[in-house]
Amino acid sequence: MKAVRLLKYGGQLVFNDVPTPTIAGDEVLVNIRSTAVNHLDLVEASGTARQILPIDLPWIPGHEFSGVVEQIGSDVAAYAPGDEVFGTTTGMGAYGEYVAVKAAAIAKKPSNLSFEEAASVPVAAQTAWEGIFTYGHLEKGQTILIHGGAGAVGAYAVQLASHAGATVIATASGGDEAYLKSLGASRVIDYRAAQFEKVLQEKVDVVFDLARSDIQKSVLVLKEGGYLVSATQPVSQEDVAKHRVSGVMMRLAPSGETLSKIGRMLEEGTIRPDVATVYALQDAAQAWNDIARNLPVVHGNSPSGVGTVRPKSHGKIVLRVA
Repeated sequence: MKAVRLLKYGGQLVFNDVPTPTIAGDEVLVNIRSTAVNHLDLVEASGTARQILPIDLPWIPGHEFSGVVEQIGSDVAAYAPGDEVFGTTTGMGAYGEYVAVKAAAIAKKPSNLSFEEAASVPVAAQTAWEGIFTYGHLEKGQTILIHGGAGAVGAYAVQLASHAGATVIATASGGDEAYLKSLGASRVIDYRAAQFEKVLQEKVDVVFDLARSDIQKSVLVLKEGGYLVSATQPVSQEDVAKHRVSGVMMRLAPSGETLSKIGRMLEEGTIRPDVATVYALQDAAQAWNDIARNLPVVHGNSPSGVGTVRPKSHGKIVLRVA
């Protein structure tokens, strides 16, 4: 099969032939139609975080995908060849024509989404789900502050929190206010023009940090007993304990069960995906260049790039495989 690989840390991506993977009893072989690009791919490839994010070289990047089941393992009953699915990788990456994944890490693709749209969902949407519900314990009637609300994860967090009956406040650039309000945000604070800790009139129940914001300032706006969840940096337990709140740096634990719930919400139109740019698989290096050039340095986590469709300041970059 054809695949994009990294041969050495910090090296160039190459596009060539590799063996098609074989599957274990609890796995499925998926013929990939699309995969998405995440900033995490670039971090892993650089080697700067190899102590906590090691990869086996040569390495195929890609943490999420959509495609069609080609083959099922002997222990798999929930899927059959021909099923359209989406999910997260559990070993080899998704920048290739095929991937072997655990059946427990995938779900049926929402019928109303294209393969490109579906590939953009699993990592961002599950990160948002776990951040606000599993770690943040968000409930109906509560208020959540989302730092980096216009990013790929932030957009899902805004939608999910709003649907859950929470009041959503997001920090982002002023130009994203209309976009975030269309997703369900009640208020958008332009981080360039105002300091959130000074303009918030009331304290919040949950802070979900996707933008490496000042943790100490975030703690100050939390109600006693509230939750600070960071997807980007460690949280000082001394700081949170001093203010009688909880704080944690989350790490995504993908779940086919959670992804199925998200898939149903996508089919119902409760939440929606957002694809910024689509590239061909062999142009992955160009997609990475655009992410590296356009990724914000301090605030927000959403890449934007120039590719085969009109670029936007939000949404995911996707690679079309087939």
